[in-house]
Amino acid sequence: MRFAAPGTVRQDERPPVATDIAPLPGAALRVSAQERYRITPRLWPEHLCPGVEPSHPYVLTYWTAALGPNAVSELLRLITAARRRSEIPHPNFLSVLCREGLVHFHSRAVWVRPLLPPIGRHHVGRLAPRLRQQHRRDLLSVHYRLPPGEY
Repeated sequence: MRFAAPGTVRQDERPPVATDIAPLPGAALRVSAQERYRITPRLWPEHLCPGVEPSHPYVLTYWTAALGPNAVSELLRLITAARRRSEIPHPNFLSVLCREGLVHFHSRAVWVRPLLPPIGRHHVGRLAPRLRQQHRRDLLSVHYRLPPGEY
């Protein structure tokens, strides 16, 4: 029996087990196994971003369909940490959230929106037909919180 990693094989085990296949200390690790540095996100001023609350069903339905459940859960963690002014591990989907305009880097800080906008047209076009129709109906019933002084 041959193994790709060097080491000895114990034949009395079922199945045979290579004993020396663990990486050496200091060896490169896959991204998901590396320890992530911690960040303290901040909230954008509310008067700059109209939208819906992060707990609104619109966010959980349509942003999850657009970005995926893991990205949305990290976004919600970022918002919660910013409100509590606490640290969290660097999110894996931070670049996706930045690309969508939900998170922003400025002055070496991570800024996150307290209220979320509707999904963009490019996302609506990729929704399943039934969800796209439901989105049209739901968009009319969603009440956005507007910044103070803008009516």
